[in-house]
Amino acid sequence: MKKLFFVFLCIFLLSANAYSKQLKVGVYLSLTGPIAAWGRLELEGIEIAHSIKSNIDGNNVKLIVLDVASKQEEAALTAERFASLGVKYVIGPVATPMAFAALPILEKNKIVDVIPTANGMGLVENRPYASRVCITNDTQSRIMANYIYTEGLKRGVIIEDITTEYSVDLTKRFKNDFIKDGGEILRVYKIQSSQKDFTSIITNIKKLNPDFIYFTNYYNTIALFLIQLRQMGLKQKVFAGSAASSYALIKIAGKSANGLVFTDDFDPLIPQGGLAKRFINDFKKRFNRLPDSPEALAADSYFLLISAIEKAGTNTQSVAKFVRNTTFHGVSGKIIIKNGHVKRTMILREIKNGRFIPVAVYEP
Repeated sequence: MKKLFFVFLCIFLLSANAYSKQLKVGVYLSLTGPIAAWGRLELEGIEIAHSIKSNIDGNNVKLIVLDVASKQEEAALTAERFASLGVKYVIGPVATPMAFAALPILEKNKIVDVIPTANGMGLVENRPYASRVCITNDTQSRIMANYIYTEGLKRGVIIEDITTEYSVDLTKRFKNDFIKDGGEILRVYKIQSSQKDFTSIITNIKKLNPDFIYFTNYYNTIALFLIQLRQMGLKQKVFAGSAASSYALIKIAGKSANGLVFTDDFDPLIPQGGLAKRFINDFKKRFNRLPDSPEALAADSYFLLISAIEKAGTNTQSVAKFVRNTTFHGVSGKIIIKNGHVKRTMILREIKNGRFIPVAVYEP
């Protein structure tokens, strides 16, 4: 009887010890809703990164995954739940509106957040517990404006989604940058993310006959617009911001997506170093396909957070300071972060025959 009690006691102590050595990392993404295609991909990227590095100084990293359903109110509720669960480090969300909803709550509870893909301006400025790894609108706007102008395209129109801060901000920046380069923006067409019929806008674009169309929308809206654009016979060059980076765009638009050039953070055909090669290889083995930008950025958010905990300890203030001020060589390339502001490897990609093809690489 005593021997049996001793065995149970050992099991209990081992279990308690294992539990005490767990390090909880929250993951909050849009796994349902309008931008779920990105959220699900980002979760796959985090899962592969976790499989590569799941232990920190004897502490097993436990992922706590929550769905924000592509809604701001859900993002805020999720932040509250992380606080109630005692989570001190999180990764997410996918988009800027959800980040703005969650960050005040996370900051109040001193929870460190590394953001994969929400790139709206002003998001992490003066927020001591938040950082991110993706390109920002000021950088992608400047590079794309210069690229389009040097391609000899001088007159353009912009399609803006007035319901998303990302789109409104990118529209303003691209318009200013393109005009500074010497180009002309004939008109900004304002739409809503729920809009499905663009025939009247396309009819108007046909009359203006611009050299190009620039989209600051998310991939799903761009896909629907491109289908209708090509069906109505318009052949203008098309360009977009980083929110175009989803194979869901190609799946929806099919051949109509061919020729779209967009700014991005990553391309698996040109891996940036050893970690990228390892990640791409492991990802392909598990999912039987190459990873793309959402997966790579989510993985980099994880790797950056884990590196910060390893080097700065588990004090959240120290970890937060590290992730906001560091140079990190991740899956998606070189990332320089100073006071939360990101300068990083950036790539131009083009859709050709249902594939993303790298066009140019810009180093920070």
